[in-house]
Amino acid sequence: MWSGGFLGRGAPLGADLNLVLEIVLGVVLLAGMMLARRGWYRGHGACQSIVYVSVVVLTFVWMVPSLHDNYGPSLVAGVMNRVNVAVAAHIVVGTIALLMGAWVVLVAGTPVIPARFRFQNYKVWMRTLLALWWLAILLGLATYILATT
Repeated sequence: MWSGGFLGRGAPLGADLNLVLEIVLGVVLLAGMMLARRGWYRGHGACQSIVYVSVVVLTFVWMVPSLHDNYGPSLVAGVMNRVNVAVAAHIVVGTIALLMGAWVVLVAGTPVIPARFRFQNYKVWMRTLLALWWLAILLGLATYILATT
């Protein structure tokens, strides 16, 4: 159908779809933040959890195989160029955001984590996670742009 994608940069359709979906999910995270600010915590939790699960699925269905196939060998070989630096930064920040997101979902949304390991200052954790998430999105955008120029 659109083997060259639809954003006109020559990337595969999956890369274009993933980029657009990740940006949309980032905007939904901001909407979820607004729900929390209005005191609608149940809606906030549902919104953020749905985004988290969606991003995990996109990460393991599209990004991990794509990054492994396209950049894995050169990263392992230590090839340093602007694309590989962006890819490496995206991987590091994205992995931290995913792990921190899992922790926040478990602490805020479930009783699974024992009380002594639970954080008390939700705002700091959630704002930090939102900033990391958007940094990962921007690094993904940079990777996409650099890889398609």
